[in-house]
Amino acid sequence: MKKALIFGEYKIARFLPVLRDRGYTRVVVYSAVEFDPAAEFDADGVEVKSLDLGWSADDVLRVLEAERPDVAIANPYAHGQEQLPIVYGRAAARWDGRFVAHSAEFAEVACDKVRLHETGTERGWPIPAGAVCADAAEVADAARELEFPLVIKEAQAQAGDGRFYAESPEELDAVLAAGLAFPAIVQTFKRGVETGVELITSDGASTRWPVVSMGPLDAGLDPSLRARVSPYVLPERAAARLDAFLTDIQDNFAPFGPWQIDFAVAGDDIVVLEINPRLGGLSDMGRTGTGTDPHAVFTAAALGEPLPRVEARAVTIELPSTEIPGTEVPAHPEGAEVTEVTARRPTNRCFINTDRMQLVTTVDDLDAGRRWVKELDAEGLLRCSPESAYRQLEQGFGAFGGAAVSL
Repeated sequence: MKKALIFGEYKIARFLPVLRDRGYTRVVVYSAVEFDPAAEFDADGVEVKSLDLGWSADDVLRVLEAERPDVAIANPYAHGQEQLPIVYGRAAARWDGRFVAHSAEFAEVACDKVRLHETGTERGWPIPAGAVCADAAEVADAARELEFPLVIKEAQAQAGDGRFYAESPEELDAVLAAGLAFPAIVQTFKRGVETGVELITSDGASTRWPVVSMGPLDAGLDPSLRARVSPYVLPERAAARLDAFLTDIQDNFAPFGPWQIDFAVAGDDIVVLEINPRLGGLSDMGRTGTGTDPHAVFTAAALGEPLPRVEARAVTIELPSTEIPGTEVPAHPEGAEVTEVTARRPTNRCFINTDRMQLVTTVDDLDAGRRWVKELDAEGLLRCSPESAYRQLEQGFGAFGGAAVSL
C-alpha cells in the first residue's frame, strides 16, 4: 500500500486519478482551507489535514517524519501560500525520501522580487530597469532616475498584493502615503503584450505549454481581468531570449516541478516580469488547448515518469466573467465544452469569496467565437470588453494557422 503526501489543495482532484492508477491507495492532503472532500472529488482513500501558512522548514520536516510517505509533493497555490516554496525547498534538502519541491535557491528567486531583480541584473536576464529601495527616500531617489510610469513591488507579498502603479510623482506619493513594505523594487513600466508560459521540470528535462497572450499591459496590473488566448507566437528574437533565460534557470537554479514565467513582449524582445514556482491561472488553458493536463503531468513526473511532448491543438480563449445565480453560460456555438473555473469550490478556485469566474474553451471558427463573446456580454457575464476578446481571438487564429504548434 503506497502513500502520497501533498502540501496544498489546489486542483487536487486532477492529481488523484494518476496516483490511484499507480497504486497509491492512501493520499494525505495538507490544505490551507477547510473543505468537505466528498463534495469536491471522489474522496476514497483521501485524508485532509490542516496546513499552517506560517510553517517553517522544521515544521514541514516534522510532518514528513510523522507521515513517512512514499512520495511528497509541494503543490502551493497563490493565495496565502506564495512564500511556502522557500520553506519546502529547505525541507526537501534535509529529507531522506522523495520530496518533489523546487530548490530553495530557485524558490527564493521566484518568491522574492528583490532577489529576482538582483539575480537578473547579475546574470544579464531581460528584466526592467529598476532599483532596490530600503525606505521611502530611496524610492523617491530611484523615481528621479527612472522614467514614469513606474511599478513598485514589495519584495515578498501574496498574489494580487504588494504591486502598485504610479503614472506621476503625485501618484507615487500616494503609494508611499498608503504604506509600503520594504525592501521594495521600483521599476520602469514596460509597455507591450503581457504573456506567460508554464513549464514542468523533472530530472534535468523540461516540457512547456503554449505561450499565452494576456493582452496589452495596463495600469491595473491584473491580467485576470483581460481576455487571454493561446497559442501566441513570439517574434524570433523574443523566442530566442526566452529560450536562453529558461535554459539558464534550468541549468543553474534546480527547479523541480512546475513553474511559470510572466513576461512582456515589447517589439521583438521580452522583459521578464516575474517567476511563479507553481501551477496557477494558466493551467486550465494549457489542459484545454493541448489535451495534456499540467497537473496530471506534474503528478506523473513526481512519481519519476518521463515528461511528455506538448502540442497546441486549437485556438483557446479564457474570458474573465461573472458567476450570476440563475444565469446560465450561453452554449458554445460549436458544441465545444466550456470549462467554468469558479471561486465556489475551494480546491478549484481562481479567486476567493467572489463572484468572479473564468470561462475557458477552444474555438474552431472565428466568427462563431465572436458571436459567443457577444452573447456572454449580452447576459452581463463578461468582465472584459467584447472588443478586447475579439482582438485576442483574431490574434490566436493568426498565430495558429490551422496546424499544430510545437513547443
